[in-house]
Amino acid sequence: MYLKDLLKPYDLILEGKNISKKGSERSDLIKQFMEEINKERAGTKFSKVNYMAVNMKLAHVPLKDLYYFMSDCKDYKNRHGSFSKFFFGNLKIK
Repeated sequence: MYLKDLLKPYDLILEGKNISKKGSERSDLIKQFMEEINKERAGTKFSKVNYMAVNMKLAHVPLKDLYYFMSDCKDYKNRHGSFSKFFFGNLKIK
C-alpha cells in the first residue's frame, strides 16, 4: 500500500472546500515594507532584507499604527527622501 492510497480519503474531504492561501492583513503590510526596502537596495552594497527581518523590526507596532507608518514612509519617499532611511530611522530605539 502506498502513501497516496492512504491519503485519498483526505483529498476527497478537502476537494469541495475552497482553501485559499491568503495571508493576514499584517503579513500583507509587512510584505509591502519588505518590497519597498528591497527596491531601494537593488544595485547597492546592501543585501536584500527578508520577511523575518522586517517582521522582527515591526513586531512591537500595532496594526493600526502600521498603516500610518507605511503612509509616512511613502510620503517621505515622495518628498525625495529614502524609504529605508525613514523606516530604519524611526524604528531606532532612542
